[in-house]
Amino acid sequence: MCGRYTQKLKSDDLVAAMSARDETGGAIRENTNVAPTSTMPIVVAEQPSDTGADTDTGAGAAAVGERVLRLATWGLVPSWAKDRSIGARMINARAETVAVKPAFRAAYAARRCLVPATGFYEWFRPGGGARRGQPFYMYPAGHPATGDILAFAGLHEVWRKGDEPLATFTILTTTAAEGLSFLHDRSPVILPVAAWDRWIDPATDPADLTALLRPAPAGVLLAHPVGTAVGNVRNKGPELTDQVELDEAVAEAIEESGGPRATALSAGVVIGG
Repeated sequence: MCGRYTQKLKSDDLVAAMSARDETGGAIRENTNVAPTSTMPIVVAEQPSDTGADTDTGAGAAAVGERVLRLATWGLVPSWAKDRSIGARMINARAETVAVKPAFRAAYAARRCLVPATGFYEWFRPGGGARRGQPFYMYPAGHPATGDILAFAGLHEVWRKGDEPLATFTILTTTAAEGLSFLHDRSPVILPVAAWDRWIDPATDPADLTALLRPAPAGVLLAHPVGTAVGNVRNKGPELTDQVELDEAVAEAIEESGGPRATALSAGVVIGG
């Protein structure tokens, strides 16, 4: 799953990284510990009806498919939901069932988005279970296909049964990226730059997107261990992504589970590389 991520770019830098126009009113903030229910930027494709502009090619005509940054709450609330509390359980959508699951199928058909991230967290838990584990931070390795920012495949909705319309989103997950199975059996779907516009274009046939819903290939991600402070959602400091030294027993447990050797983890390892 993907339950925590980072977005460490300031507004201008994020606009440049996503080649998008900012419609957040300058409300983009860096966040090193994004948790469910946080309000974060997403990227969608603007349509002519978004601005009320003429659809001809004259002055003022909107560019169909132009990328725009908007704010939404993490945890998708389907339009048919009776109340917004369902969103807390809808932070991720499984790629294998997203086209048919009632909560996500309408959004998958026409309301797809990019979720910009500078990295994400996952926990190694010796023996599995929910007990406290060792957190790791995964971040871009500068792979040619993805560059220096991660664009998670997402879906977005607007829930209109409250006092005000509520924009929400979810992040698609698939099987673990190569080299990350020692942490979790699921990873966020990371889209290559070349597929960004195809993914967010509502005119794209969802059947043509199936090939994108796959684990990140080798060399896309770097990983290193970080401190346990990230486990508390109130902690937001930049030091959360700083590398720490692994406890020897944890390093041995990781290696025994099929993960990287301790020496590689201590140096920061290219996932699958």
